[in-house]
Amino acid sequence: MRLLERPSAAARNRFLLAATSQPAFPPRTWIRRLVRGGVGALAWLVSMVSVLGIRPDWHDLPALSLATTVVGLLAAALISSLLALARGRSMVGTATELLSVAAWGTPLLLFLLVAGMDPHGPSTLVPAPGIQLLRAWPCAALVTLVALPLVGIGLYVLRGLFLSRPGLVGACLGLAAATWGHLLLRVHCPIGGAGHGILGHLLPSLPLMALGAWALRRRR
Repeated sequence: MRLLERPSAAARNRFLLAATSQPAFPPRTWIRRLVRGGVGALAWLVSMVSVLGIRPDWHDLPALSLATTVVGLLAAALISSLLALARGRSMVGTATELLSVAAWGTPLLLFLLVAGMDPHGPSTLVPAPGIQLLRAWPCAALVTLVALPLVGIGLYVLRGLFLSRPGLVGACLGLAAATWGHLLLRVHCPIGGAGHGILGHLLPSLPLMALGAWALRRRR
């Protein structure tokens, strides 16, 4: 028979503090917030796609690398979102092991995806390395602009709910928001090259992960 893992002293203290200081929520509070948050996030992403537009050279991009990039980003965004917002069997969030794998392994896999499979096509602009760096900052700003409201929506869904690992949950939340922004920018941005993809589209996930971890830990 498998013995249950004894929770750490810090987790027990957070649980006792939450139990004594937080009011009880009505049934299905988390589900209602999740539905509202999902609708709000979808509306925000659709509005950003309509404002930014879609790159005009889809037909010139290699089908395999294009499909691998889009599917990989979509899978990473969905998995990170589910792990960040899930309540788990004990209603204290996703298991620590899954959160750790998502928070540390997913950025590495995305790095390999962007560096190795980022689509390049005849009409895609691939500037010199120095120009790639200069043109990466506007894209990094756009990823952050798209992701910040999504982080706020995630914090709204989780507000007042006890989490056994708030730092890891917040990191996954920031990663999910950044990856959704990355996916949107990949649909919009016509600039190719691994350097631009890493600096302009992937790198903003690090400060957003730190922001999510700080925000969820600070509320305790």
